[in-house]
Amino acid sequence: YGMDIISLGNVIGFLMEAYEKGYLDRETLDGIDLKWGSVEATLALIDNIAHRKGFGDRAAEGVKSLSAEIGRDSRKFAIHCKGQEIAAWNVHVDMGGAITYGTANKGACHLSGSTPDRQNFVAAVDSLGICLLVIWANVESDIMASLLGAITGKNWDVETYHKAGERIFNLEKCFNYREGFRRNDDSLPDRFFEEPLTKGPHKGAILKRDELENAFDSYYAERNWDPKTTKPSKEKLMSLGLDFAWDEIKEL
Repeated sequence: YGMDIISLGNVIGFLMEAYEKGYLDRETLDGIDLKWGSVEATLALIDNIAHRKGFGDRAAEGVKSLSAEIGRDSRKFAIHCKGQEIAAWNVHVDMGGAITYGTANKGACHLSGSTPDRQNFVAAVDSLGICLLVIWANVESDIMASLLGAITGKNWDVETYHKAGERIFNLEKCFNYREGFRRNDDSLPDRFFEEPLTKGPHKGAILKRDELENAFDSYYAERNWDPKTTKPSKEKLMSLGLDFAWDEIKEL
């Protein structure tokens, strides 16, 4: 069917929990008994989503849309950032992961990176169309710069490579800012803050809001973005040659 397994898995898990809590009934789900862990129900729902059939048409819009429709306290277990469903890693004891999810321009992306330097690097890699699995095999910026030089015939070094990534990431950010995204959108699901881990070596752990907000403050400062709104500064955008992007957001 060509569907993303992260978003699809989140949608199914979200709907199973909503069904378990009585927020959805079997009739609404086109007769599917969506009990937690039911393979038969999962396959039936996947088929309906793929063909936009019945309730599958609404489920295809993702957990943010579903939560808005279902209401009650469903937002607490709608696991997404900026409408993008989160991958398989919880962040109760992973501040880097929380920053990664919260600040990624495309919503919850476990590959984006937890620091500006890493995010710039990944943005440049993505723009080259190279799989990040290769990058994890210790392919670093110097190799990427050499590759760009060989392809373009121009002089690329590590500094210019990272600046290109920084320009890409800031341009993406300006697009989001123009479309209305602000600091409150760099948020994580309530579940991470309110529901402790139930087993394992970190049993009882939760993500602390004040610590995350402090980490965000440091991140925005390093980016040279306004910490209250996350608006990129004129100075930063001009230094990256993004004058036109500043013109788009300066009055917002």
